Order: sequence, then C-alpha cells, then structure tokens
Amino acid sequence: MTDMDTARLGTDASSLVVEELRVHPDRLDEAEARLNELREAMRAAVAGVRRWDQLRDPSEAGVVRIYVELVSGEVEAAALASGIERQLEAKLAGLLQARHGRVFATRRPRPRARILVAVPLLADQPELLAGLERAGFELRFNDLGRTLSEDELIERLSGVVATIASIEPYSERVFRSAPELRCIARFGVGYDRIDLAAARRYGVTVVMAFGSNHEAVADHALALMAALAHRILHYDRRVRSGEWGTLRHRGLHGAVVGIVGFGRIGRALARRCRGFAARILVHDPLVEAETVRHLGCEPVGLEELLRTADFVSLHCPASPATRHLIDASRLSLMRPDAYLVNTARGELVDEAALVEALRERRIAGAGLDVFASEPLRDSPLLGLDNVVLSPHVAGLSDDAIRRMAAMCVDNILHVLRGEDPGEGRVLNPETLSLHA
Repeated sequence: MTDMDTARLGTDASSLVVEELRVHPDRLDEAEARLNELREAMRAAVAGVRRWDQLRDPSEAGVVRIYVELVSGEVEAAALASGIERQLEAKLAGLLQARHGRVFATRRPRPRARILVAVPLLADQPELLAGLERAGFELRFNDLGRTLSEDELIERLSGVVATIASIEPYSERVFRSAPELRCIARFGVGYDRIDLAAARRYGVTVVMAFGSNHEAVADHALALMAALAHRILHYDRRVRSGEWGTLRHRGLHGAVVGIVGFGRIGRALARRCRGFAARILVHDPLVEAETVRHLGCEPVGLEELLRTADFVSLHCPASPATRHLIDASRLSLMRPDAYLVNTARGELVDEAALVEALRERRIAGAGLDVFASEPLRDSPLLGLDNVVLSPHVAGLSDDAIRRMAAMCVDNILHVLRGEDPGEGRVLNPETLSLHA
C-alpha cells in the first residue's frame, strides 16, 4: 500500500453525503442515465466534489445509493449537501418515488488511518497483524479484554477505517456513528451480529475469514463427542476423589452421527467420523442429496435424524429461520441415550428446553461451546453433571488463530484498495468500488 493509498483512507479533511433514491424498477435505467448527467455537471461546476459513486441495490429493486465525497469544511459541506439534494429532486422529477437515508458526516484529518482490533485475544499477539502496521496503519486494540457492547464499540470507532471484528454488534446506530468506517473484517465465519443492510447503506464492506477455522471447529465438535461418549469428565472427577472403576460408557466407534448443516465444518466433521466407522446422517436443505451421498453420508429429514442419531451435532448459521431449531418438541424426538453437540450458535437451541431435557435425563447429555447469552453466568447448565461446557473457543486453535489473523490482514488491505480478495469472502461486493 502506498502513502497515497493511506492518505485516501482517512487523512484528508472531507465530508460524505449518502443518498438513497427509490424509483420505479422499470425506469431505473432512465434514472441512472439522468444521474450520470448530473454527476458530470456537478464535477464540472463544483470544485468541492471529489468523488461521486452510485450503486444499484442488488437486494431491492428500484433503489440506487449515491455516495458523494466533498472536500470542504463543515459549513460549506452542509450547503453543498443541500444543493445536491435539490439537484437530485429536480433531475429525477417524474421518476423519484422516495428519497431518504441521507447521512452527513465530517471526516477530520488523521495522521494515520486507524484499525480497531476488537478481538480480545489479538491484543496479546500483535505480531500476527504486523502486515497492517507495515502498510502504515495504526492499530487500536480492545482494551477491555472482552466482547465490546454497542456503546463501547461506538466509543472506540473515532477515526477508524476498518475493524477486525469479534462478535460485537454492528447495528444501524454503530454505522451512523462511524462515518470513517470502510471495512469490517470478521475474525471468523459468522456474521449474525452485523446488520448487512445497514452496512450496504453506509458503504461499509463486510469481509469474512471463510475457510480459516473450520478444521478447528470440527476437531472441537469431535472432542466434545468423545468426552461425552467416554464420560471423560466423570472419570476425571472420580480419580481425583480417590474412586476407581468403570461407570460404563458407550464409545464412538460405529456410532450413528447426525450432522445438521453441511457446510465446511459439517463436512470436516463427517471426514473425522468416517475414521470411526460411523454411519453419518445429514440434514441440510441447501445441499443437494447427491452431494451428501457423494461424500459418504445419508441425506435425511431433520426429524428422522433426531430420532436415529446417537450424536446430533449442529453446524448451522444463526438466522430467524434457525432460531430455536432444536426446541422442546424436537428434543423429545431424541433417544434417551443420545447426545446433543453445539459448536455453532447458542440461538439454535432453546436453552430452557435443553436444561429440562437434561435434568429429566430425556437425553443422555450435551456438549456445548456456544450459549444463548455469553459469557455463561448463573445458568442452570453449570449445575448439571451430564454436560461438557467450553467458552466459545471451538474455532480458536493456535493454527486457526494464525490463519484467521492472516486472512483479516489480507482482506483489509484488499478492500481498502477497492479490490476483492476473492474466494467469496466479501458479503456485499457492490461496496468495493467506493474504496478504490
């Protein structure tokens, strides 16, 4: 990255105007032609217009967003923004159905563009992000040592052009409070805490570390299965208390394993289970049955999987459709000698219903790395002897941490040059041209 690249990322005094325009979808081409004319006229007539970018919203027909960067002070920029507003309404007369979502914010001079490293564990391993410092960025680390709340995140975003994100919330309010933010590089693969629609409106590119930690998560899921099957924690406690002898345990070899969600992690777990001669059932409505069979597994419905499996392992993303996917009624389908493993998201399981099923021994046990509320405090799960708990660390092996950090560095350097890092990492690629 050159000095000029770094300057573009936040060292100039400028302001940003964002306009959301809605026209009839059938007349979108005509509207864009008029906007192109207006853009050229404004660039020629107004010295303060540095950049003018316009993008169609791919998820909403008839919506165009315009991003105008103005080089001027706050007072002059306010007048220019008002003038742009009037020009838009005049130019699109007869086409414009609605105009809203304008954001006006001042970008103040910064000696170095800043990156917020929100992931707590990276504060102890700054050498993993040396590539960003060599590119001229100032790194600001999470000083609280835990996941940031919305208010805490906002307080730390002043002057920040990119974040290396943990599971802190990126809401409409966060984007509105962070006019210089250009990129969110997720340290991991889940994005349920990021409002993607708001990111698109504010021109913030969201980029993921896909493919960096799925092997680690699959390892952890298998480890939880083994700890449950072999009653490792029970035996550990017995030996420490001076007891000896067997409690009887089932083992993993030849078990029936049900995998719910068959992306990278689900497939990695299936590869491991085949080494134990397991019969592997898969439920994922987004994956073709032939693909499942080709990978040596059996495609089945969710209810059949729950009724049949010795171990049910969840590997779905969190979404409104998957919230409480495993509820009281579905837990009741599982056999009393079956185990539930969740290394995906706590929202997938109705935790109260799971506690009841565990207390009443309606299922044999559970291995949990994720929870409805984190960190886990004052939960009835803590008092149960048929659960194995870990603190949302499944994807954080040493190797996975190095891989995720390297991918975040690569992602940020590409995105802030307006480049796509490839491999489907960018969730909203229509925003990339804003950073070129």
